Parts: sequence; C-alpha cells; structure tokens
Amino acid sequence: MNKRRQYLFFITPGFILYTVFIIIPILYVIYLSFFEWNGLTEMTFVGMENFKLLMTDNKIAPDFWSAVKNNLKYLLCIWFVVTPLQFITAYFFYVRIPAFKYIKFMVFMPYVISTTIVSFFATIIFNPNIGILNSVLKALNLPQGSWLGDPNWTFKIFIMIVIWQSAGSGMMIFYSNLLDIPKDIMEACSIDGANEFQKFWHILLPLSLPSCASIIIMSTIWALSVFDLPYILVGSTGGVKGVLDFVNMVFYRYTFGSVLNAQSNYGFGAAISTVMLIVIIIVTAVQNKILSRFEYDN
Repeated sequence: MNKRRQYLFFITPGFILYTVFIIIPILYVIYLSFFEWNGLTEMTFVGMENFKLLMTDNKIAPDFWSAVKNNLKYLLCIWFVVTPLQFITAYFFYVRIPAFKYIKFMVFMPYVISTTIVSFFATIIFNPNIGILNSVLKALNLPQGSWLGDPNWTFKIFIMIVIWQSAGSGMMIFYSNLLDIPKDIMEACSIDGANEFQKFWHILLPLSLPSCASIIIMSTIWALSVFDLPYILVGSTGGVKGVLDFVNMVFYRYTFGSVLNAQSNYGFGAAISTVMLIVIIIVTAVQNKILSRFEYDN
C-alpha cells in the first residue's frame, strides 16, 4: 500500500497538469460547440445548429469534407511514401554508403529549418513569374509551368517539400534503431549464409517495427494538424480548387477569418474541432488496431 502511495505521489503532478491543460480544454471546446459566440458578446445556446450547419450547408459542408479528404490523403502519403523513404535512407546509412556522414548531415539539416523559412524558399522556387525553376527552364528552352497555381502539381510539390524537410526526423529514429540491433545477430546471419537482402527482410525490417510504430503515430498527429506549410504556400483558401485545403485552414477561415456571416464564431470553430476529434479517434483506433499486429516483443 505504501508503494502505491509513493507512485501516486509522483504521478499526481503530471496528472493534474494533463487534466488542466489537455482534458479540461477538450471538454470546454465540446461544450462551446453548442453555442454561438464571437468572443465579445454573450454566448447563445444553439444546440446542434453548428453541427447541422457544418454537415448540411451547401458551401461549408463540401469545403469541410474536402479538407478532411486532403488530410487523410496526406496521411496516406506519410504512411506509404515518406515513412518507407525514411527507412530506406536509414538503411543506406546503416550499411555505410560512400560519404554517408556528409549525406546524413545534409538529409537531417532541413528538419531543423523553420517551416516558415522552408515555405518561403519554396514559393521563391515555384513562383510562376519570378521563380527560380521557371527561370532555369526558360534558359534551357523547356516548357514552364504555374506549379503551385496548377492543381495537378500543387499537392505533389507539397509532398516533395514535406519529404525534403521531414525525412531527417524519421530517418534518424530508424537509424538509431538499426544501430541498436546487436552485431552478434548480423554476424550469425552472415555465418549462416544469409545475403544482404535476407538480412534486410528477415532481421532489420522486423526489428525496426517498434520505431516504425512510433514514427507512424507522430506522423499521424502531424498529418491531421498540418497548417503552416500549406497556409504559406497557397494561402488560407487552400489554393486552386482547394487542393491544399486542410481542416485547420477551414477552422481558421470560419473561426477567425470572418468568413461565416462576416464575423468570428468560436462556437462554430469548436464544432469543427469536435468533429475532427471524432475523426482523429477513429483514425487512431484503426491505426492502433493495424499496428498491434506488427508489434515486436523484445
């Protein structure tokens, strides 16, 4: 009993902070979603009207669900494009390709650069009028494009920027995990006649599943809360045809951007947040169900 009380003594401060700064704000947002409030006047109870407006309005509902689709599309790209590239890059460093230390530094360096700076340089490169890319293509007498103004290219460019900036974080986690694999295991595989592919497929990949699960969980959080990069690239409207319109940008427009009835409405923004909370819970539940099948027990 004394030991349990000791555990409670250490757990209680963190539990209180978590409750005050996480649980209570979430509950308050859910509560606020049933009101109409501009932040200045008195709150007006409207029941489910905010949710009804979000789901049935001819303008708002298509915008919201299109943004949710973009978030999920981005999440799938993180899972099936960015994360595999991170692991493959880490594997190349693990087998010590030529100049791997320099390349490792160059791959990781973009991660420490501010997203705002990355977005700014991206706009300079892909600007159709003064952009570096079109200037180079023009000098080479090659076809030029509008790039971020072209809905066929906008999302692809966005993913390329994400890969360039965020590849270093997951790569370092994978690389550290690979270095932790005992060398005795790899030497035993070599003695048994295993080739490099067999070592990769049967040893390195399975033993990297714990770090892969951690990266996927963090990537899911980033993908469902992305805002700054697409906002700077194409503005709060999400670009041409809303190709880069994500839920946080819809939230910004309708909560702080005075798009809804020409005034801010924190209650409606809270409704968007509540619906997105449900979406996140569903995605997390499915993700954890899938990842539980690939758990590795040390």
